[in-house]
Amino acid sequence: MKIVRALTLVPFHRTCRAAFSSFAIKNVTKSNFDTSLADLRGHVRDSDFVAIDLEMTGVTSAPWREMFEFDRFDVRYLKVKDSAEKFAVVQFGVCPFRWDSVKKSFVAHPLVFFFTFTFFIVLESRNFI
Repeated sequence: MKIVRALTLVPFHRTCRAAFSSFAIKNVTKSNFDTSLADLRGHVRDSDFVAIDLEMTGVTSAPWREMFEFDRFDVRYLKVKDSAEKFAVVQFGVCPFRWDSVKKSFVAHPLVFFFTFTFFIVLESRNFI
């Protein structure tokens, strides 16, 4: 018997408002996944840089795994790796940025993927019946 974790996209609607501007964050759902992915590929191809953000179900697995300024880079990597292995991603944000030389500003195309987890058991044998 093994436990399998499946990802499901869930709808979520939100608009971000900055101090001087308003822009919509595209929320990726099952119904718009294919078109959103095609749009994202085009925006990434044309972008000057891309920002990525992960929201997870936890940050550190134990108090001694917290990061400190004086940690060496190899120690910090191991601490982050430990957290990444122990916690699940519940939100994935990606935002390609392109410089608009006419407006002298960046154009952003933010997308957010929300996930829910469904746990189910795969039975390797039907002997339990």
